Amino acid sequence: MEVSIGGIIGLYGGMLFGVLGWWFGRKKAKENRGLDELYYHIWQKARSYAWYVTLGAIYVFFSLIMFGVELSTAMVLGILLLAHVGSWGMIGIIMSVNMTSTAPLQPSRVKIGISVIVFTIVSILTNNWLFLLVSIPPNLIGLITALIPNRKYSEE
Repeated sequence: MEVSIGGIIGLYGGMLFGVLGWWFGRKKAKENRGLDELYYHIWQKARSYAWYVTLGAIYVFFSLIMFGVELSTAMVLGILLLAHVGSWGMIGIIMSVNMTSTAPLQPSRVKIGISVIVFTIVSILTNNWLFLLVSIPPNLIGLITALIPNRKYSEE
């Protein structure tokens, strides 16, 4: 068995930076009195919706297995973790913007999630992980456009 130093650094370094970011963010929010009922409601709802995304990803993986695609356990668990935590974060941000902004975001911006799923499936089927790297710019552009309010609401 070969040990991947880069994988170990990425796994535990990512966890460390995630926990530090979460801790500093909560500390800053507490100083600004941001940990109120609305905050807890938004992030509880976001976590609930993230489970629906995770359930969809599980069904995609089961479908791929039924079509004869061989998947490694680490790859599946990694993508499930990314789908759950990533959707939790994106849904939480979008819900926070909707709850605190006068101009709500458009629900048609779900194209970001569909894009991630399509690029992930293409990556798995072709065994070429560059498709996931290629998906980063369009997904960032989609996220930015989802966070920009519609002009007809901002002019009122």
